[in-house]
Amino acid sequence: MLHYLLGRGLAGVAGLATVILLVRFMDVQSYAGFTALTGLIALSGILAGLGLDRAISRYVPEARLERSAKELGQFIWRITAVKLLAALVVSGVFYLFWQPILRLFSDVHLIHFPLALACFVIAETLFQHFSAVFQALLKQKALTRILTVQWAGRLTMIVWAIFADNAISLQESLLIMALPEMLGVLVFVLVLTHYLSQLGITQQAEHKLVKATNNSEKNWPDWNAIARMASHNYGFTLLAAPPQGYFMKMLAAIFLPTQMVAAYGFFISIAERVRQYIPLHLLYSLIEPVMIGNYIQNRSFSTLNHRCQLLYKSNLIILIPLMAWVLAAGALIISSLTGGKYHEYSWLLALVMLQLTVGSHVVLLQLILNSVGASQLLVKAGFYALIGMALFLAVALNIHLQLLVVAPLVFSLVCNAYIIQALNRDGYPYQLSRQLFFGATASGVIACLVVYVAMHQAFLTTPNTYFLTMVSGVLIALVYFACLYFFKAIRADEMHLVKSILKG
Repeated sequence: MLHYLLGRGLAGVAGLATVILLVRFMDVQSYAGFTALTGLIALSGILAGLGLDRAISRYVPEARLERSAKELGQFIWRITAVKLLAALVVSGVFYLFWQPILRLFSDVHLIHFPLALACFVIAETLFQHFSAVFQALLKQKALTRILTVQWAGRLTMIVWAIFADNAISLQESLLIMALPEMLGVLVFVLVLTHYLSQLGITQQAEHKLVKATNNSEKNWPDWNAIARMASHNYGFTLLAAPPQGYFMKMLAAIFLPTQMVAAYGFFISIAERVRQYIPLHLLYSLIEPVMIGNYIQNRSFSTLNHRCQLLYKSNLIILIPLMAWVLAAGALIISSLTGGKYHEYSWLLALVMLQLTVGSHVVLLQLILNSVGASQLLVKAGFYALIGMALFLAVALNIHLQLLVVAPLVFSLVCNAYIIQALNRDGYPYQLSRQLFFGATASGVIACLVVYVAMHQAFLTTPNTYFLTMVSGVLIALVYFACLYFFKAIRADEMHLVKSILKG
């Protein structure tokens, strides 16, 4: 847990520094082009992933516990080869269709297909793959060190580019992102090869090689079962792609003006950094097997529902005051981060944070569906939510182009409504706490109003954006948590549970 949180912390701080430096030292058109291409690269990573991430988290621990190091290595390298081949195919498709891509993204001013883009696609796919492998092997310490290599490399290259010509071009930004990630993949391969070699020696010395007891075990793993698991998760991932940040960045780059595309891309990058630290996303890979295992053991949906409510409450306690802060002092916050750019689009950041709040509940419902063995509802929910989003986009693009940024919120709302209704229909009474929503929301509204009035008065006498940004954040936290206590949104038994987890 310590190395897990440390790795997330280092990556988050370095990632935020990278985003801020890029937005400050890239001109608006170059950053808008960077926004479009990073969305394209993230989409390529999803396409090349083939839904195999869940197979990694499912079968690698089993192989580590019950199979030989040779079988574990064969499984990992085969999945790696499949993902590498998929990444090469995606890169080839981008190369063949580069000119149509340029016509879609008017802010991408690279006439010839950049080799850095292909490197970035391949490196991103394999880096995420090996990260999942190392987490499944509980090699979090090694993963943290490799993350440090990756982000330190990016920051070093940014500083070098700034000192070279005091600006960063689109081509340079792709190299800055790709080369350290490729170095990280190389380190992953070296460390994993050494680990598997040492594991094999240890198993031979301790006579712990597992012998299959029947024919089915000899044919481990069951590739048909892996294919089914991957196809379900891949189907839902593809259906849920349109509301994701990487897809919306591409959509914005096609329809919206350059200034707004750059601002929207920057805000999505900020939201992605925030998402890494809200409890449900931060600890999901650690929480999921524990929650599922506990439900399988006890078959108590009420206990599962209660614990999921606690998880979502922890999300709201972080996200709602952040939204209140953005609404009350968004222009100050954005000006401080960007050096005076994009502050007129502060409402966009608030909308992105709202989408993150609603979307995180879909992740919670996904955990519940996996626990009760109803993962097929994910695909159905994604299908209906995608229809709802498409209809909204069809209307929005005819009314006002800027309304397209609301589409991800529509997707999440439809997805939430369908899954909750399906759970109740199938005998799983999932219920949201009204007291939770009232207390958390009312506290946010009050904090926002108090700080907005205070900042409006303070700005007339102290036009120091950095100072006012910090003061407004502190005020939001004080007022919000005081209101939470007043509305009794947090119960004593919940505080006791948190304390027991921290002590344990």
